[in-house]
Amino acid sequence: MDEVPLTFDCPLNRTVDTCGVKTVSITTTGQEKTQFTVMLNCCAVGTKLKLLLIFKRKTIPKENFPRSVIIRCNEDVMLDWFQEVWKKREGAFFNSKGVLIMDSMRAHIKDSVKAEAKKTIGAELSVIPGGLTKILQPLDISMNRSFKSHVCAWWENWMSEGLHTCTKGGNMRHALYTEVAECVDKSWKSVSVHHPIRIYKSRDC
Repeated sequence: MDEVPLTFDCPLNRTVDTCGVKTVSITTTGQEKTQFTVMLNCCAVGTKLKLLLIFKRKTIPKENFPRSVIIRCNEDVMLDWFQEVWKKREGAFFNSKGVLIMDSMRAHIKDSVKAEAKKTIGAELSVIPGGLTKILQPLDISMNRSFKSHVCAWWENWMSEGLHTCTKGGNMRHALYTEVAECVDKSWKSVSVHHPIRIYKSRDC
């Protein structure tokens, strides 16, 4: 499991313009720093699990979200994740045990989370030490980049072809929350898993 921060605007850091110009204008909705979080999850055999999407607001927007995405507004949602994602994965009833790999984010290593992990998956957490996520986190190594590229491609298409509305001040509104949910859902489904993720035990090292 990996929590991936994303923004409502994700413009590329490169563009094409006349050689020598000092300023290049890029159209956005001004939400490049407004973040939301997607919890990506997969099993070692390559099975992708249900997404959990976290918006930074007090209440869940009253929109028609896709049923394949779980929507939350509170950042501390690990206990919800166990109930809504891990326990409801395919085969969970017959195979409740497992090893859960995630980084050392504070919300991941609280006592309540450790207790729930032991109760739910029957094993201790496998927490990646700080600074080693890009080396040891399976999702960072094999899937996150592809997922983010799909999200950026969707945003570019939405900016160029989507139906946009403006605020009273004339600023373009960012994508609807339900559009964002559909975007991350389709992007995650578009990520290919060609090989199972291997979990190395101490004797393999």
